Amino acid sequence: MKKIKVEIPKYDLKSGILNIKLKEDKGDYSTVSVDYKTLLPFATSVNSEIRDFFFITCSVYGIDRFVNRKQHSVDGWSRELNISFPVSELKVWNNVKNDLEELFSFLTGDYWSISFYKSDFTNPEVELSIDFKEKYKQLNLFSGGLDSLIGAVDFLSTHPKDKILLASHYDPQMKGPLSDQNILLDKLKVKYTGLFEHTPSIKVTLSQTTAKRETTFRSRSILFIGIALLVSQGKEVSEIIVPENGSVSLNYPLSASRRTSCSTRTTHSFVLDKTNLVLSKLNIVSNISNPYEFMTKGEMVENCKDLQFLKQIIGSSNSCGKRGHRKTWTKRSATHCGVCMPCIYRQASLLNQIDKTTYGSHIDSLIPFKLKKTQDVGICLDFIKKNITKDDIKTELIVNGIKNINKLNKYVDVVWRTRIELSKWIDKNGNSVIKTKAGL
Repeated sequence: MKKIKVEIPKYDLKSGILNIKLKEDKGDYSTVSVDYKTLLPFATSVNSEIRDFFFITCSVYGIDRFVNRKQHSVDGWSRELNISFPVSELKVWNNVKNDLEELFSFLTGDYWSISFYKSDFTNPEVELSIDFKEKYKQLNLFSGGLDSLIGAVDFLSTHPKDKILLASHYDPQMKGPLSDQNILLDKLKVKYTGLFEHTPSIKVTLSQTTAKRETTFRSRSILFIGIALLVSQGKEVSEIIVPENGSVSLNYPLSASRRTSCSTRTTHSFVLDKTNLVLSKLNIVSNISNPYEFMTKGEMVENCKDLQFLKQIIGSSNSCGKRGHRKTWTKRSATHCGVCMPCIYRQASLLNQIDKTTYGSHIDSLIPFKLKKTQDVGICLDFIKKNITKDDIKTELIVNGIKNINKLNKYVDVVWRTRIELSKWIDKNGNSVIKTKAGL
C-alpha cells in the first residue's frame, strides 16, 4: 500500500504557480504545479470547501501520475492508496469521506483510503478581471475534442441572448490539447462574437517526481470537474455541462479484459451522480450533467444545432487517444492515429460527413490475425462479431457500475446503436479480411 501525505498548497506570488507536494512515507515525493494565477480571481469569491475540492482534484491527478501501476498494483492494474488531504473544515469533509473513496476508486480503478487534516491555506485576494463581469447561463468543459466542440456549438447557436463560460485544462506532458483548444476558440470567436468567454486553459502538471511516472490519465476527468466547479462558483453559475457521447460515457467494456482498466469515466452516470451527491453534502449549489448521455457520437454530429458550421471546423478538433505514439503510423504527419478506439468512434460518427481529418493508419493496414488481443481494433472487431443480446448488454452495464435503473434501458439502446454505427463504418471501410473478422 502506498501511503501519501498531501501537503498544504503553497502559492508563489511572483510566478503565479501553486505547488502541492505529495510526500510518500518511504521517502519518495512529487510536486503538482498549478497555474493558479488564472484561477485566483474566481477562487477569491468562493467558500473554502470549493477551493479544497479543487486542491483535492489536483492532488488526485498528481497521485495518479506519481504512483506507477506496474510497480505498485496488487493485480497488474489496481493500486492500494492511503492518502491524507489537507482541508479547511475536518467535520465537513469527514462527512463525504466514504463517497470520495468510492468516487476515486471508480474513476481510477484503484483502492482508495483517505483521511483529512487541518489546512491553514489562505487564498490571496485578487479582483476579477473586467472580461468576466457579465452573467453567464452555464459553464461548459472544453477539451478540444469533437464532443466538447459540439456542446459549445449547440449552446451558442441556440442561445443568442445568453453568454456561456468555457473552461479547459492542459498538461504540457500531453502534446496537443492546448493548441487544439486555441485553434477551435479562434474559429468560434469569428462565428459567435461576444457570446462566450473562455478562461485561459489551466495548466496542471506533475512538475517533479523522484519516482517513475505513470502514463495513464484516468483521473484527468475529476480534475476537469474541479476546475469547472471553481470557475463556475466564482461567477455564481450553478449549471456545469460536460459534453460527451453516451458510447464513451458508459465506458462499455468491449471485452472482459477491459472492464476496469481502459478509458476515462468523466461522464459515467455513477461519477456524475456521486460528484453531485458530494457537492450537495458540502452545501455547494451546483449541478453537473451531460445532455448527450443517450446519444452515440454519430447522433451528436447529426443532431448538431449548426451542422453546417460544425462541418467546416471538424478537422480542427482532435479525438485521438494515442497521438503521441507515431512510430507505427503509416502517415506520421497526421493528426490522429486512426486505430485507437476514440479514433474509431470518431470515424464511425463522421461516416455521413466529409471527413477532412488526417489519420496515421487505415484499418486495412492492420492484419487482424496478427493483432494483439489488447489492441483497440482487434477488440472492436470481436465486439461487433460477438452475438450479444440486449439482456447481455444490460447485465454488463450493471456490472460496470450503472446504478440508475430508471435510465438502464436507454443506456442499453445507446450501446446497441453504437454497435450498428461501428458495423456500418467497418462495412464501408474494411477489406474482406477485416469484415470477416467482424462477422460482416
